[in-house]
Amino acid sequence: MQATMNRPVTSLISGGNPMQICIDSCSKCVQICEECINLCLQEADIKARMNCIKTLQDCAEICSTAACYMSRSSGNIKEICNVCATICEKCATECDIFKDQHCQSCADTCNQCAGECRKMANM
Repeated sequence: MQATMNRPVTSLISGGNPMQICIDSCSKCVQICEECINLCLQEADIKARMNCIKTLQDCAEICSTAACYMSRSSGNIKEICNVCATICEKCATECDIFKDQHCQSCADTCNQCAGECRKMANM
């Protein structure tokens, strides 16, 4: 298992800037989702994980997009963060179905990212 799966998001967060916290959370979520995809593809029950894998792909992509929007101070941050939070929540639910550590860690990271994105969407 990669070392990143065990490192808390808070170790990546610098300062108290809410937008930077959300960017860091989204970036961490991208990384964890990509790692989880790779590990899910190696599991024996891969067919049972297909919906989870697709949701992981969606989550990684929307988190990357949200981080880009925030980094350039887009006028659409609230909208993209709202969508990102919704997809992160779906991803957490999907990952939580599987009890292996990589899916459980990913679910936790997705839930944390959803929370940060909700904060940004409500600012």
